[in-house]
Amino acid sequence: MTFKPASHSAHRVACLFLLTACLFLTSTVAAENAAVELKAGFAQVDITPNEEITLAGSPSPKKTSEVKTRLYVRALVLASDGKKVAIVTLDTLKYPVDLVQKARASIEQATGIPAANVIICASHTHSGPLWSYYPDKLVTPITEAVSKAAHDLTPCTLGMARGRAEGVAECRRVIKDGHAWNRWQLKPDEADQYPAEGPADPDFDILALRSADGKFKAVAYNFACHAANNRAPLISADYPGDVENYVQKQLGYAVPAFFLTGACGDVNPIYSVRRDLFGEKIGSEILRCLGQLEPVAQPTLAIDSREFQMPGREHSEFKEEEVARNWPAQLEHYRKAYTSMKAREKPSYLYFITGIRIGPDFAIITNANELFCSIGLSIKQQSPFKHTMTVEQTNGAHGYVPSAKAFAGGSYETWFGEHSYLTTQAADIIEKESLEVLKKLRSQEPKR
Repeated sequence: MTFKPASHSAHRVACLFLLTACLFLTSTVAAENAAVELKAGFAQVDITPNEEITLAGSPSPKKTSEVKTRLYVRALVLASDGKKVAIVTLDTLKYPVDLVQKARASIEQATGIPAANVIICASHTHSGPLWSYYPDKLVTPITEAVSKAAHDLTPCTLGMARGRAEGVAECRRVIKDGHAWNRWQLKPDEADQYPAEGPADPDFDILALRSADGKFKAVAYNFACHAANNRAPLISADYPGDVENYVQKQLGYAVPAFFLTGACGDVNPIYSVRRDLFGEKIGSEILRCLGQLEPVAQPTLAIDSREFQMPGREHSEFKEEEVARNWPAQLEHYRKAYTSMKAREKPSYLYFITGIRIGPDFAIITNANELFCSIGLSIKQQSPFKHTMTVEQTNGAHGYVPSAKAFAGGSYETWFGEHSYLTTQAADIIEKESLEVLKKLRSQEPKR
């Protein structure tokens, strides 16, 4: 059999076919890349008081007008493949669910971002005023920050990492004679003689967003420790403000270090260490992580927001004997807190849990409490994602959720009152719902 060379006409047809195929493949790849492009916008509104205010978060509140680090409402808007989410942080002690509903509705009206796609997280700083200090209780600055961030959307690349900061935080509850005591109730040398009731979590996840110019647009991190390191009577964002200052100084430009509160209902700073160690330890870990980020190759978004009724406390009695033993000087304070909450007690309370997936390996899961650290750790350990931020004080403020072990130990986080009124089964409910949300988000992950 002899083979004849192809004619010029046939050759042109073959070339045209190959060119068409290449153009098709190129356009397909471009379309796929465009589909997974993520845009991010950031904005902040300064809410630092310029007058003397009462600092929140203590039975014996202090007044001051001196500012150490400024307070902000911050908003990060992420957009990909037609979906948008807004992540808001507030430098305040807490933010109740009724105000969350107002702020989310205002954001939806102003930006079109669905209310269910908005999470609002309080930093839990003890060095600022309550939300009630501000005109319209922060709804306007929250809406303004998200609106500005939504107009700041630009393409970004994402990276993720895990940091570790040891020696700055500890479980604040120790077991003495079968009862739980907070460390500050005992002499420092005595407190160290007793075992900690639960763990602290030195690990924290990081999500970094880099602009086209190569600079970081924002760095989000999630650390499990009370924002209560600033022991002087100063207006302050507490250690998150110190961390941001450290990171910005080392990078040489103003990148927001976006703090999302970890599960730290029973974790406090180690008060025997110097105050500025937080900024150095966490800040240097963030910088280390920025140098070895794992890229988020397919930064698609998925959101699952759940709304349900969380049962209230069973057997909501006043534990007078226990209060008198642990906090004799505060007996009347806790009696008043009990009486006040008893008058407002409900069978159940509106509760939100929201999950956000960013790419195939990164997730954020939120709850509206001061969640004990062991519960947050359990959620992270069982999560199907490589990186999971367990974020508390978000979309509501329903007080402490202690572990079952903590209820057995007692002390003020477990006593029925303003700061503890949900069912003793709340930890199990939050863990179950959180893991269901994470598994659902995992099932929707993009194909690799």
